[in-house]
Amino acid sequence: MRRFWFLVLGFALVLVMLSGCSEVEDLLGLVIQPKEEESLPSAFIAPTPEATFPPQMATMARILTRGEMVVGVRYDLEPFSYITANSELAGLEIDLARELARRWLGNPDAVRFRQVRSDSAFRHLADGTVDIVLAGVIHTQEMENQADFSPAYFMDGLAFLTFPELNIQDLAGLQDRRIGVVTWTGSRAAIEATVPVSKTFVAYDNFFDAIEALRTREIDVYGDQRHRLERARRLVAGTVVVAQTTWEPLAMAYRQDDPFFANLVTLTFQDMTTDGTRDALYARWLPGVSPPGIRILPGSAAAPMSTETPQQLSTLDVLARIRGRGSLAVGYFTDRWPYSANRADGVPTGFEVRLIERIAERWLGSRQSVTFIPVTEIDAFTRLAQGEVDMLVGNWIHTREAELQVDFSLQIIDDGVSIFSLAGAPVADLTELGGRPAGVLAGSEGERVLPALAQAAGVGLSTVRYADVPAAITGLQQGEVAAIVAERRALLQIQFTQPGFAMTDRRYTYRPVAIVLPQGDSVYRDLVNLTLAALQADGTYQELYSVWFDDPVPALDILPGHPAVPLVITPAQ
Repeated sequence: MRRFWFLVLGFALVLVMLSGCSEVEDLLGLVIQPKEEESLPSAFIAPTPEATFPPQMATMARILTRGEMVVGVRYDLEPFSYITANSELAGLEIDLARELARRWLGNPDAVRFRQVRSDSAFRHLADGTVDIVLAGVIHTQEMENQADFSPAYFMDGLAFLTFPELNIQDLAGLQDRRIGVVTWTGSRAAIEATVPVSKTFVAYDNFFDAIEALRTREIDVYGDQRHRLERARRLVAGTVVVAQTTWEPLAMAYRQDDPFFANLVTLTFQDMTTDGTRDALYARWLPGVSPPGIRILPGSAAAPMSTETPQQLSTLDVLARIRGRGSLAVGYFTDRWPYSANRADGVPTGFEVRLIERIAERWLGSRQSVTFIPVTEIDAFTRLAQGEVDMLVGNWIHTREAELQVDFSLQIIDDGVSIFSLAGAPVADLTELGGRPAGVLAGSEGERVLPALAQAAGVGLSTVRYADVPAAITGLQQGEVAAIVAERRALLQIQFTQPGFAMTDRRYTYRPVAIVLPQGDSVYRDLVNLTLAALQADGTYQELYSVWFDDPVPALDILPGHPAVPLVITPAQ
């Protein structure tokens, strides 16, 4: 039987070499990998009849109808997804897919794997032959117009594999070292562009020659992408990965304009992080490696049930209405200094207002191509859903609850809990309170987390509870409390409009502020995020932040690469 399959595999290879046609590969149920890695032989998979679904059918609706997920994976990406010596699929991505099937469908075996190549994965996603792709895909700005992505499950990038006794901990440690590279990977050019010290390159034609040279100490270091180094680390005992110089997130890809599925993915990844599942998968497949940081959204809303899925993808087109009116419509709060507010003459101002004006300038050619429309907490989401406004600004916190109702841009500010005190008697840290009373706002996050914060800091604190900000400020000024512990939004307006106060830069909790967008338009959300990335790249974001805030400018979570589309909206003629 084994001989038969080798004959089939050989026949498939001949046909593909002669025809070069992907149709032959699909006919045989086999995808031939490009020379990206020296891989184990791929297992032959007999073609499975595919259910035919309308293009607009939502992803989870397809999965439920079929009774299983179809996941695109590679077979040569150890330890992420690969064929074992027993001809079984294994790896971090395989286990991750099975965990998603368990959570979403109640059965870890309700998943079918289909082999894809790096250059064919998105075609399979677009034509519906796979539901998701877990194939070592790097989430870049260029990829944004092809798919939506999960949070990162691994951080790829250029790094180096060596032995710990050589004491190479950073790029300087590569001075005069013999660095092995594999010729077809492009690693040598990347290292030459990154490592500013003298080094000697030793080139090898394949992966296994390079790692054998490392094992026998013919080279000191093997330089390559981190995902290949993790495979090498499993083969050369006692080695460690050091001096990673670039950071490229690997993420799960799925179809665009499917807001229900996007919410399900986002909150499931959050849950897998908080309940320890992600760390357990890492301990199995990447021992000693720290997973990429996923900031946990505040809130307690449960991930949606799979059966709640709509049947169709979203058809929302925000850009069409912006083109039609020739301007951007933005809902804002009139009284949230310094985020968004009205000046004395009624003109909108604030950090987020100015940021949106720069976005409008990028898109439509003028900072005046935006209309600011006052909204309230009560009517804002409704007006966004009805299309009266294209986005919302004014210190909106990205929570689990809000994730189920709207879309968000990438985070632009962290509004976590900080310490607010008098400028003449500043309190820089909880330990400086020394048992003195601290003020909290009734029902606030500051009140909720302060006992745990004080315990962690080893400080005994008494608290005074205030009904609102004015009462708390009066208590601080009269010496009832030494400081107020609260979310930054509640107190920055006071610091911004009145002299004599100080707020620490440190955030004790995570409260991500983002621009609120209508749910279900991936192209529009991508345009917002790519534009924010461009504004950080040219210094505009940093300039505006420094005008409105006095703490260090945060670094936005920017993807590698460059946009594949222009950041421009052409008004309708």
